[in-house]
Amino acid sequence: MIINSHVHISVFEDNAKNLEDAFKLLKNDMSDNQIDYAIIIPDNIESSSAIADLEMAKKLIKDDKRFFLLGSPQIIQRGSSENDKYEELIKNKTIKGIKFFPGHDPYYPTDERCLPYYGMCETLNVPIVFHTGENSGDSECAKWNDPKYIVEIAKKYPKLKIIIAHYFWPKMDYCYNVTKDVENIYFDLSAVADEEVVEMTGGIEKIKDVLEKTISDRSDKVIFGTDWPMCKTKKHLELIRSMKLGKDIEDKIFFKNAVEIYHLPL
Repeated sequence: MIINSHVHISVFEDNAKNLEDAFKLLKNDMSDNQIDYAIIIPDNIESSSAIADLEMAKKLIKDDKRFFLLGSPQIIQRGSSENDKYEELIKNKTIKGIKFFPGHDPYYPTDERCLPYYGMCETLNVPIVFHTGENSGDSECAKWNDPKYIVEIAKKYPKLKIIIAHYFWPKMDYCYNVTKDVENIYFDLSAVADEEVVEMTGGIEKIKDVLEKTISDRSDKVIFGTDWPMCKTKKHLELIRSMKLGKDIEDKIFFKNAVEIYHLPL
């Protein structure tokens, strides 16, 4: 089994005419790469024709049991005012966790407007995900999502499962060293096999080295993800398989850890 824990439904580089077609492409990509399930991360930009927000994602997946959703609050626009809304979405099992976008949006993980969400997710035992690292063509945005701030949150909420997406590229060594002793920090591997990420991080062997250390330290805290359609599923599968981790560890990364962390009803 393989679970892609980090995908978007989006029109990217003219890959589709609309979001309905983009969703068809996602399903085709899953079939081509033998992906069994996917966790869709809706964007916190509402009513966009380029990327699905939560309402559009719900409409597209309908009752398809292969897909799960996260929530994505608008911190800049609405602060913590939607906390009750997301609590209800978690309790009724519409979403399996919450994604935050520091760096896409100008706020730090330690922003007080985020804290009620963290406390609520800790209480309900669902994970949160942080966007980290540079955005393509924008290195300045990484100041907002530096893992040192995520470590602060992890220590403030020690029972909260915190997933770092994109491994704070291109400073993956720094991210590893800052987070390695923090028990409630996890990683999804989205974007780490992307050509730009590989080049800027120092090459594929550099990335393998960091991932191998991470997996050796905490094999139960690393989950497979891609950031499709911006990044290619096949490249991420090839990266994991090239490390020759053995079936038990591969199974953890490809599906078992995601099932455990996100409480997926499989």
